[in-house]
Amino acid sequence: MNFEKYQQINDEKRNFREMDDASVASNYRNQGCGDGYRVFLKIEEDRIVDASYTTTGCGFGLASLALVTELAKGKTLGEAEAITTDDIEAGLDGFPPRRKNYPEAALEAFQQALDDYRQGKGAPTVAKAEIREAALAKVRQGGNWVGENIGAIDLDGVHLDGLDARGVNLARASLRGASLVGANLDTANLHGAFLNDADLRNANLTGADLRWCKLSGARLDGAILTGATYDAGTRFDPDQVWRLDEMRAAGRDVFVR
Repeated sequence: MNFEKYQQINDEKRNFREMDDASVASNYRNQGCGDGYRVFLKIEEDRIVDASYTTTGCGFGLASLALVTELAKGKTLGEAEAITTDDIEAGLDGFPPRRKNYPEAALEAFQQALDDYRQGKGAPTVAKAEIREAALAKVRQGGNWVGENIGAIDLDGVHLDGLDARGVNLARASLRGASLVGANLDTANLHGAFLNDADLRNANLTGADLRWCKLSGARLDGAILTGATYDAGTRFDPDQVWRLDEMRAAGRDVFVR
């Protein structure tokens, strides 16, 4: 496996984005590890003109989805159907033996998106860009996000220091590198959200849903996580695992310390 290519794809988050004008938005669950995938395809005259994805999963899942969506661009539907796991693996000069389930799952998710398109399923009904702009406009005007249903939007690098966001739904949102110093996220839904490298110093996450939430690299000095929910997909840096002691476990086999 070419780990330099792997790291580059993950650093770039290649093709990782919601697509507001997609022809189909298809949901898939990796049964092996429980990761959620969402594949977006924009199709014009039987040809895939754009492809993207979001995922709650790890770097191997992200890389596999990035590669299959990249392979799909420009292909007709018939050509796209012929994509194989070998094609995906070739993008990284092969996958480790214990990680070959990731290109398999990515291909299944992509094939499901093609099937959903043909059956008229999965057409997006909400313009994520409009939701994002409305939410940020409210912050600029001094408002709050208490109880807001914002969901899976891209908020990477956004400054939300001190924001009152009690009970907000930010499930599957991408908040990588966002600044949430002193934010009130009491009982917030952050299920599957990306908070990698976010600044959460002194933030209140009491009772928040942090299942499948990624917090690697996050700054958590002074953060309150009492009663927050975690499961097997929740990720902390090794020096922050002690925080699980103040949180609530959900599901079976929840965490390997």
